[in-house]
Amino acid sequence: MKTIPKTTLEYWALIAEIAGAIAIVVSVIYLGVQIRANTKVLRSQAHYNALSLAQRPFEMAIAVQGLADLVETSYATPEKLSEAQWFRCANYLFMQFNSWEYLYYQNRDGSIPSQLWAGADGYFKQLVATKPGLKRFWSEYQHAFDHPFRSYVTNEFAKKAATATPPGGTPTPTKN
Repeated sequence: MKTIPKTTLEYWALIAEIAGAIAIVVSVIYLGVQIRANTKVLRSQAHYNALSLAQRPFEMAIAVQGLADLVETSYATPEKLSEAQWFRCANYLFMQFNSWEYLYYQNRDGSIPSQLWAGADGYFKQLVATKPGLKRFWSEYQHAFDHPFRSYVTNEFAKKAATATPPGGTPTPTKN
């Protein structure tokens, strides 16, 4: 029986170690590619979910006869609504604020594109700044939202109050 010299065994062991190391590196790279692809799919799904949730109230306002007029009245003069009408509008607004909250947390997690958040947040901030009926909604329903979102929205209402426009005047800061 012929024996293999020790140097030949050492040589093949070294080759096997190098091949094993290369295989591990290739596996890690492949896993990284798979994780990146899965992350894209999850972000895409989060984007779709955010859009679906945010668009639902608009779809309702388009599809349900008279809802748009009712909501516009709730935005401007909620005191003119009956209790049943206010209940209906408040629930509509609750869906809108739920979508704002969802987008807020998805943005904090980095799960949606920042552009989606910027547009949605700008839309809701504009509503808070220009629709006085939202103040009533927030005073009655803010307890349904937790911090930090509740603080975020409350701060937006405080900014609106701080730049209140007197009749026929220019916005002036209010004293706290």
